[in-house]
Amino acid sequence: MSKIIALRPSRDTLNPVLLIHVSHRVDCILLCLRSLERFTNLGRFKAIYVVADGVGADIAAILYRFMHTRDNVEVIHCSPRGTLPRAGDILGAILTRHIDDVVISLEEDVFVAPLWLEQLLEGYRLHRTSADIPLVSALSPVSPAGRFALNRHLKSTHPAERSMFEGGAVEENWVYHRWMWEKVVNENFVENWIATGPAPYFYPGFASMDCAVYDRRLIEAMLPLAADKTQEGPGADWVNVTALLMARNWKNAVVSRSIAHHYSFSTCEEYLRSHVPLDMVWQYLQELWRVEQLKSKSVMSGRLRSVVAAMGAGS
Repeated sequence: MSKIIALRPSRDTLNPVLLIHVSHRVDCILLCLRSLERFTNLGRFKAIYVVADGVGADIAAILYRFMHTRDNVEVIHCSPRGTLPRAGDILGAILTRHIDDVVISLEEDVFVAPLWLEQLLEGYRLHRTSADIPLVSALSPVSPAGRFALNRHLKSTHPAERSMFEGGAVEENWVYHRWMWEKVVNENFVENWIATGPAPYFYPGFASMDCAVYDRRLIEAMLPLAADKTQEGPGADWVNVTALLMARNWKNAVVSRSIAHHYSFSTCEEYLRSHVPLDMVWQYLQELWRVEQLKSKSVMSGRLRSVVAAMGAGS
Protein backbone atom coordinates (compact mmCIF):
# COMPACT_ATOMS: atom_id res chain seq x y z
CA MET A 1 0.00 0.00 0.00
CA SER A 2 1.47 3.31 -1.02
CA LYS A 3 2.11 6.05 1.51
CA ILE A 4 2.19 9.81 1.18
CA ILE A 5 5.51 11.10 2.47
CA ALA A 6 5.97 14.78 3.22
CA LEU A 7 9.22 15.96 1.67
CA ARG A 8 9.27 18.98 3.97
CA PRO A 9 7.91 19.15 7.50
CA SER A 10 4.88 21.43 7.52
CA ARG A 11 5.29 24.65 9.46
CA ASP A 12 2.51 25.28 11.92
CA THR A 13 0.43 28.34 11.21
CA LEU A 14 0.22 30.66 14.17
CA ASN A 15 -2.90 32.79 14.60
CA PRO A 16 -2.02 35.08 17.48
CA VAL A 17 -4.23 37.42 19.46
CA LEU A 18 -3.36 41.11 19.05
CA LEU A 19 -3.84 43.35 22.09
CA ILE A 20 -3.62 47.11 21.45
CA HIS A 21 -3.61 49.59 24.33
CA VAL A 22 -4.93 53.06 23.40
CA SER A 23 -5.25 56.13 25.62
CA HIS A 24 -4.97 59.72 24.43
CA ARG A 25 -2.65 60.35 21.46
CA VAL A 26 -4.89 60.78 18.41
CA ASP A 27 -2.17 61.23 15.81
CA CYS A 28 -0.20 58.28 17.18
CA ILE A 29 -3.09 55.83 17.03
CA LEU A 30 -3.85 56.97 13.47
CA LEU A 31 -0.30 56.13 12.39
CA CYS A 32 -0.30 52.95 14.45
CA LEU A 33 -3.45 51.62 12.75
CA ARG A 34 -2.37 52.81 9.31
CA SER A 35 0.99 51.04 9.55
CA LEU A 36 -0.78 47.91 10.78
CA GLU A 37 -3.19 47.97 7.86
CA ARG A 38 -0.45 48.53 5.31
CA PHE A 39 2.19 46.13 6.53
CA THR A 40 0.13 43.33 8.09
CA ASN A 41 -2.42 40.76 7.06
CA LEU A 42 -4.89 41.53 9.86
CA GLY A 43 -6.91 38.45 8.96
CA ARG A 44 -4.00 36.45 10.34
CA PHE A 45 -5.04 37.30 13.90
CA LYS A 46 -7.43 35.06 15.81
CA ALA A 47 -8.76 38.20 17.51
CA ILE A 48 -7.79 41.86 17.82
CA TYR A 49 -8.66 43.61 21.08
CA VAL A 50 -8.36 47.38 21.39
CA VAL A 51 -8.45 48.48 25.02
CA ALA A 52 -9.59 52.11 24.85
CA ASP A 53 -8.41 53.64 28.10
CA GLY A 54 -10.55 56.70 28.82
CA VAL A 55 -10.37 57.95 25.21
CA GLY A 56 -12.09 61.04 23.84
CA ALA A 57 -14.72 61.22 21.12
CA ASP A 58 -12.16 61.65 18.33
CA ILE A 59 -10.26 58.47 19.15
CA ALA A 60 -13.53 56.63 19.77
CA ALA A 61 -14.61 57.49 16.22
CA ILE A 62 -11.32 56.20 14.78
CA LEU A 63 -11.65 52.95 16.69
CA TYR A 64 -15.30 52.59 15.67
CA ARG A 65 -14.31 52.71 12.01
CA PHE A 66 -11.44 50.27 12.58
CA MET A 67 -13.74 47.83 14.35
CA HIS A 68 -16.50 47.96 11.75
CA THR A 69 -14.23 47.27 8.80
CA ARG A 70 -13.11 43.88 10.19
CA ASP A 71 -14.80 40.87 11.73
CA ASN A 72 -12.08 40.03 14.23
CA VAL A 73 -11.80 43.39 16.05
CA GLU A 74 -13.35 44.18 19.42
CA VAL A 75 -13.00 47.61 21.04
CA ILE A 76 -13.41 47.66 24.82
CA HIS A 77 -13.89 51.07 26.44
CA CYS A 78 -12.90 51.61 30.05
CA SER A 79 -12.61 54.66 32.29
CA PRO A 80 -11.26 56.54 34.11
CA ARG A 81 -8.00 56.63 32.20
CA GLY A 82 -5.08 54.79 33.72
CA THR A 83 -3.64 51.33 33.24
CA LEU A 84 -4.66 50.57 36.80
CA PRO A 85 -7.11 49.73 38.11
CA ARG A 86 -9.80 49.68 35.39
CA ALA A 87 -7.76 48.96 32.26
CA GLY A 88 -5.76 46.45 34.28
CA ASP A 89 -8.98 44.53 34.97
CA ILE A 90 -9.79 44.42 31.25
CA LEU A 91 -6.27 43.40 30.25
CA GLY A 92 -6.21 40.71 32.91
CA ALA A 93 -9.53 39.31 31.71
CA ILE A 94 -8.34 39.17 28.10
CA LEU A 95 -5.10 37.43 29.06
CA THR A 96 -7.02 34.92 31.18
CA ARG A 97 -9.41 34.20 28.30
CA HIS A 98 -6.50 33.62 25.92
CA ILE A 99 -4.04 31.90 28.22
CA ASP A 100 -3.68 29.05 25.72
CA ASP A 101 -3.07 31.40 22.79
CA VAL A 102 -0.10 33.34 21.52
CA VAL A 103 -0.55 37.03 22.41
CA ILE A 104 1.05 40.09 20.83
CA SER A 105 0.93 43.39 22.73
CA LEU A 106 1.16 46.71 20.91
CA GLU A 107 1.10 50.26 22.25
CA GLU A 108 -0.67 53.15 20.52
CA ASP A 109 2.57 54.98 19.65
CA VAL A 110 4.23 52.06 17.89
CA PHE A 111 4.43 51.96 14.10
CA VAL A 112 5.23 48.59 12.54
CA ALA A 113 7.40 48.10 9.46
CA PRO A 114 7.26 45.57 6.61
CA LEU A 115 7.55 41.89 7.63
CA TRP A 116 7.46 42.76 11.33
CA LEU A 117 4.91 40.04 12.11
CA GLU A 118 6.58 37.28 10.11
CA GLN A 119 9.95 37.97 11.73
CA LEU A 120 8.44 38.29 15.22
CA LEU A 121 6.57 34.98 14.96
CA GLU A 122 9.67 33.28 13.59
CA GLY A 123 11.46 34.41 16.73
CA TYR A 124 8.60 33.11 18.86
CA ARG A 125 8.73 29.70 17.15
CA LEU A 126 12.42 29.40 17.92
CA HIS A 127 12.02 30.30 21.61
CA ARG A 128 8.63 28.86 22.53
CA THR A 129 10.13 25.84 24.24
CA SER A 130 12.75 27.86 26.15
CA ALA A 131 12.18 27.75 29.88
CA ASP A 132 14.04 31.02 30.46
CA ILE A 133 12.97 33.08 27.41
CA PRO A 134 9.19 33.61 27.72
CA LEU A 135 9.15 36.95 25.88
CA VAL A 136 10.10 37.86 22.29
CA SER A 137 9.98 41.48 21.19
CA ALA A 138 10.39 43.48 18.01
CA LEU A 139 13.32 45.84 17.76
CA SER A 140 12.24 49.38 18.64
CA PRO A 141 15.23 51.72 18.34
CA VAL A 142 13.70 54.13 20.89
CA SER A 143 13.44 51.62 23.71
CA PRO A 144 15.84 50.21 26.32
CA ALA A 145 15.88 46.77 24.71
CA GLY A 146 16.32 48.32 21.27
CA ARG A 147 19.32 50.36 22.34
CA PHE A 148 20.76 47.25 23.98
CA ALA A 149 20.53 45.35 20.69
CA LEU A 150 21.93 48.26 18.67
CA ASN A 151 24.77 49.09 21.07
CA ARG A 152 27.68 47.51 19.20
CA HIS A 153 26.39 48.75 15.84
CA LEU A 154 26.08 52.30 17.16
CA LYS A 155 29.61 52.26 18.54
CA SER A 156 31.11 50.98 15.29
CA THR A 157 29.16 53.14 12.83
CA HIS A 158 28.83 56.38 14.82
CA PRO A 159 31.97 56.56 17.01
CA ALA A 160 32.08 60.36 16.92
CA GLU A 161 28.53 60.61 18.25
CA ARG A 162 28.78 58.40 21.32
CA SER A 163 27.43 61.14 23.55
CA MET A 164 24.15 60.90 21.66
CA PHE A 165 23.48 57.26 22.48
CA GLU A 166 25.47 56.51 25.63
CA GLY A 167 23.52 58.80 27.94
CA GLY A 168 21.07 57.91 30.69
CA ALA A 169 17.98 55.74 30.60
CA VAL A 170 16.22 55.80 27.23
CA GLU A 171 12.91 56.63 28.91
CA GLU A 172 14.26 60.03 30.00
CA ASN A 173 16.92 60.67 27.37
CA TRP A 174 15.51 63.32 25.05
CA VAL A 175 18.89 63.61 23.26
CA TYR A 176 18.73 59.95 22.23
CA HIS A 177 15.07 60.26 21.21
CA ARG A 178 15.78 63.09 18.79
CA TRP A 179 19.11 61.71 17.52
CA MET A 180 17.74 58.26 16.79
CA TRP A 181 14.56 59.46 15.07
CA GLU A 182 16.56 61.83 12.87
CA LYS A 183 18.76 58.89 11.87
CA VAL A 184 15.69 56.78 11.10
CA VAL A 185 13.77 59.29 8.98
CA ASN A 186 16.71 61.03 7.29
CA GLU A 187 19.61 58.58 7.05
CA ASN A 188 18.12 55.12 6.36
CA PHE A 189 19.26 53.92 9.77
CA VAL A 190 17.15 50.76 9.80
CA GLU A 191 18.05 49.77 6.25
CA ASN A 192 21.76 50.26 7.01
CA TRP A 193 21.42 48.20 10.21
CA ILE A 194 19.77 45.30 8.38
CA ALA A 195 22.41 45.47 5.62
CA THR A 196 25.17 44.76 8.15
CA GLY A 197 23.71 41.30 8.77
CA PRO A 198 23.23 41.63 12.54
CA ALA A 199 22.88 38.68 14.87
CA PRO A 200 19.29 37.42 14.61
CA TYR A 201 18.56 37.80 18.33
CA PHE A 202 19.74 39.77 21.34
CA TYR A 203 18.95 38.79 24.93
CA PRO A 204 18.60 41.58 27.50
CA GLY A 205 17.38 40.71 30.97
CA PHE A 206 14.66 43.35 30.82
CA ALA A 207 11.37 43.75 29.03
CA SER A 208 10.31 45.66 25.95
CA MET A 209 6.53 45.42 25.73
CA ASP A 210 5.86 48.08 23.08
CA CYS A 211 5.58 45.28 20.52
CA ALA A 212 6.08 41.83 22.03
CA VAL A 213 4.82 38.27 21.75
CA TYR A 214 4.37 35.80 24.60
CA ASP A 215 2.26 32.87 25.74
CA ARG A 216 1.15 30.93 28.83
CA ARG A 217 4.64 30.95 30.34
CA LEU A 218 4.60 34.70 30.87
CA ILE A 219 0.83 35.11 31.31
CA GLU A 220 0.67 32.68 34.23
CA ALA A 221 3.58 34.48 35.88
CA MET A 222 1.88 37.89 35.44
CA LEU A 223 -1.61 36.92 36.60
CA PRO A 224 -3.48 37.97 38.56
CA LEU A 225 -2.71 41.60 37.83
CA ALA A 226 -2.50 43.64 41.00
CA ALA A 227 -5.47 45.84 41.87
CA ASP A 228 -3.41 48.99 42.34
CA LYS A 229 0.14 50.26 42.11
CA THR A 230 0.64 50.19 45.89
CA GLN A 231 0.33 46.42 45.85
CA GLU A 232 3.66 44.65 45.70
CA GLY A 233 4.57 42.16 43.03
CA PRO A 234 5.95 42.11 39.50
CA GLY A 235 2.45 42.22 37.99
CA ALA A 236 1.56 45.57 39.57
CA ASP A 237 1.71 47.14 36.12
CA TRP A 238 0.99 44.71 33.29
CA VAL A 239 3.35 46.39 30.83
CA ASN A 240 6.25 46.39 33.30
CA VAL A 241 7.49 42.82 33.53
CA THR A 242 11.17 43.63 33.93
CA ALA A 243 11.03 42.91 37.66
CA LEU A 244 9.51 39.54 36.87
CA LEU A 245 12.26 38.71 34.37
CA MET A 246 14.95 39.70 36.83
CA ALA A 247 13.38 37.78 39.71
CA ARG A 248 13.26 34.57 37.67
CA ASN A 249 16.48 35.12 35.72
CA TRP A 250 14.54 35.19 32.45
CA LYS A 251 15.56 36.86 29.21
CA ASN A 252 13.78 38.83 26.50
CA ALA A 253 14.66 37.84 22.92
CA VAL A 254 14.84 40.94 20.69
CA VAL A 255 14.40 40.08 17.00
CA SER A 256 16.85 42.15 14.99
CA ARG A 257 14.81 42.09 11.74
CA SER A 258 11.37 42.66 13.23
CA ILE A 259 11.13 46.45 13.30
CA ALA A 260 8.42 48.33 15.19
CA HIS A 261 9.12 52.00 15.82
CA HIS A 262 8.21 53.32 19.25
CA TYR A 263 7.71 57.07 19.01
CA SER A 264 8.39 58.45 22.47
CA PHE A 265 8.31 58.00 26.21
CA SER A 266 6.10 60.53 27.96
CA THR A 267 8.88 62.62 29.54
CA CYS A 268 10.48 63.24 26.14
CA GLU A 269 7.37 63.52 23.98
CA GLU A 270 6.90 67.29 23.98
CA TYR A 271 10.53 67.91 23.05
CA LEU A 272 10.53 65.23 20.36
CA ARG A 273 7.36 66.57 18.76
CA SER A 274 9.02 69.97 18.32
CA HIS A 275 12.01 68.46 16.48
CA VAL A 276 10.77 65.27 14.81
CA PRO A 277 7.02 65.78 14.46
CA LEU A 278 4.78 62.94 13.44
CA ASP A 279 4.47 64.47 9.96
CA MET A 280 8.08 63.44 9.37
CA VAL A 281 7.37 59.96 10.68
CA TRP A 282 4.34 59.73 8.40
CA GLN A 283 6.45 60.66 5.37
CA TYR A 284 8.96 57.98 6.36
CA LEU A 285 6.18 55.36 6.60
CA GLN A 286 4.81 56.54 3.25
CA GLU A 287 8.20 55.91 1.67
CA LEU A 288 8.32 52.42 3.20
CA TRP A 289 4.89 51.77 1.69
CA ARG A 290 5.99 53.06 -1.72
CA VAL A 291 9.04 50.79 -1.72
CA GLU A 292 6.91 47.79 -0.73
CA GLN A 293 4.48 48.52 -3.56
CA LEU A 294 7.35 48.66 -6.06
CA LYS A 295 8.70 45.35 -4.74
CA SER A 296 5.27 43.77 -5.07
CA LYS A 297 4.90 44.96 -8.67
CA SER A 298 8.37 43.69 -9.49
CA VAL A 299 7.56 40.25 -8.08
CA MET A 300 4.29 40.09 -10.00
CA SER A 301 6.03 41.12 -13.23
CA GLY A 302 8.68 38.47 -12.68
CA ARG A 303 6.05 35.78 -12.19
CA LEU A 304 4.18 36.90 -15.29
CA ARG A 305 7.38 36.73 -17.36
CA SER A 306 8.05 33.21 -16.03
CA VAL A 307 4.53 32.09 -17.01
CA VAL A 308 4.83 33.59 -20.50
CA ALA A 309 8.27 31.98 -20.96
CA ALA A 310 6.92 28.61 -19.84
CA MET A 311 3.98 28.86 -22.22
CA GLY A 312 6.34 29.75 -25.07
CA ALA A 313 8.61 26.81 -24.28
CA GLY A 314 5.70 24.42 -24.31
CA SER A 315 4.25 25.55 -27.62
